[in-house]
Amino acid sequence: MVSLPAGRDQSTAPIPVAPRCLRCPWPSCCRSTSRQKERPTVKCSSRTGIELWGALPTPFLPSGEVDEAGLRRNVHRCVDAGLDGVYCNGLMGEGWALSHNERKHITETIVGEAAGRLLVTPVTSAASLGECIDLSAHAKRAGAAYSVLEVPASAASDQEVLDFFDSVFAAVDMPFVIFNPGKPGTRDSSLSPKAFSALCERPHVRILKTTADQDSNNRLRDIAKGTHVRVSDPLEEHFFENLLEHGQALLYCDPEGYLYQSAHYRPIEEYIRLCGEDRIQDARRIFESLAAVREVYRKWIIGPLEKGEMPNGALKKWCELIGMAGGAVRPPLKELTATEATELEHDLRQALGARYPG
Repeated sequence: MVSLPAGRDQSTAPIPVAPRCLRCPWPSCCRSTSRQKERPTVKCSSRTGIELWGALPTPFLPSGEVDEAGLRRNVHRCVDAGLDGVYCNGLMGEGWALSHNERKHITETIVGEAAGRLLVTPVTSAASLGECIDLSAHAKRAGAAYSVLEVPASAASDQEVLDFFDSVFAAVDMPFVIFNPGKPGTRDSSLSPKAFSALCERPHVRILKTTADQDSNNRLRDIAKGTHVRVSDPLEEHFFENLLEHGQALLYCDPEGYLYQSAHYRPIEEYIRLCGEDRIQDARRIFESLAAVREVYRKWIIGPLEKGEMPNGALKKWCELIGMAGGAVRPPLKELTATEATELEHDLRQALGARYPG
């Protein structure tokens, strides 16, 4: 039987009903009244005990400004889809094209609209250490659950990596997610086992999001065993096996959660629940039922990204097709051509069938 976190709801009630439980990322928090006031609480689905997260796009108006109403609409979609949290100002959110103030405003807008229904984790990495600290401090003030820091590409040694992160942790006392991107061309881990082992001793580090190759990811999982750090490969196509083979306790954090799920159709949540009940074949059938839409995702989103091509135009068009806000992309990215947009719509219609919106 797959061992899911203790305290999950054993109910077999319909998936759209999603009561929540509270769990804190700081081990001593529940034993300290003062810390309860200082630390954000972390929610997980009480139905499964597994956290589902989504990486949000940043919608833009025709004027080029951030579409605040669209951001709010997208938050509602994520709530309806049963997600536990969202990730903003990252690659899918065109974070490199946002000003310092826009990144802060987006974080505030999403936290405010989520109103405790979703956890929010903004990317706070920046070109300089000072900017990184400022954005992280703002995220804490705004009510974010975690700040997200990428392994700094400019660091020439493990010690430089650790020194950079320690400087942020010393300045901003909150939980952090570390993002470990695979190296271009090889997908080898950007974060060495030695550096990650040291980070697992830092109480501020709570989650590792890693998009390295599977062997590298498994080495990092082994290092994290027995520590407070959770490791997540963000790809849903890997999640079923990662759940069964490695006990991956969260899916953090790509767009599949809100692209694949809706208020009345939650297949990821369903196959997690079935795994927890030791109904592995039933769970596998649900997982395999997503094969067609998964192929569309690989064709338009993750496949291009793995080749170094930014998929934001396709992601935004997909969002619009399912009723979310997308809008334009910012230069130097390009919109889908009319032919490409029509092809994506056709692919989704074929994959979703009767579930296609409208």
